[in-house]
Amino acid sequence: MNIDWNNIDKLEDYFITYLLYKESKTIPQISKIRNLSTMEVKDQLIRAKLEIKSMSKNEVESSKDILDKYLELDKSERLDFIDELSLDDDRMIKFKRELYKRIRLEKNAEDLIILIWTTGELKEEKYLDLLHSLTMHRHSDVRRITYSAIRKIQSPKSRFCLEKGLYDSNPQTRQYCAKALSVVGNNNSLQILKKLVIQSNHEKEYVLRAYKEAIEALEEESY
Repeated sequence: MNIDWNNIDKLEDYFITYLLYKESKTIPQISKIRNLSTMEVKDQLIRAKLEIKSMSKNEVESSKDILDKYLELDKSERLDFIDELSLDDDRMIKFKRELYKRIRLEKNAEDLIILIWTTGELKEEKYLDLLHSLTMHRHSDVRRITYSAIRKIQSPKSRFCLEKGLYDSNPQTRQYCAKALSVVGNNNSLQILKKLVIQSNHEKEYVLRAYKEAIEALEEESY
């Protein structure tokens, strides 16, 4: 709301008192101009200042980066937030654009993990160039959640990247890659998985199970 004389017809009565005060009128002068007691003038000024302060606070909050707000939410709240955005195309487009830019710049690993996780929930291939590059990240949890997001997007464009991820040092990452390849893999992926099963002397049981399930899925697809 614009608090000025041009907007006087839309202003509450106490803002008129405030405008006179802003013009350096004294409380006694305002009292005479407005035919109010000095106590009423003081009360109106207090009310106007409190409301202006409240409006200023709301403006700061509304201008706060949408992703900063998003990062403050827990997982269930983030899912609700995404569902709500899906009902408003313009807001969703803006959110996706800001998400892309923020992932490229984010240095905090915990926030980056949440942002990457979000790309998997959105399931859009446009994030794959970013995600593929993040599979080289030094932080194992960042790599793990990146491969998880790639798996959710389910694009054949990620096949080579997923095959490479089968050799990642993080066992959960290897599991994610095997599960993803069961959907987007090809014969080359199948041969890699078979080789890993043969060489799996010290592999985690759940990872080995994912390898075998992926092999079964790819073999069924080839018939």
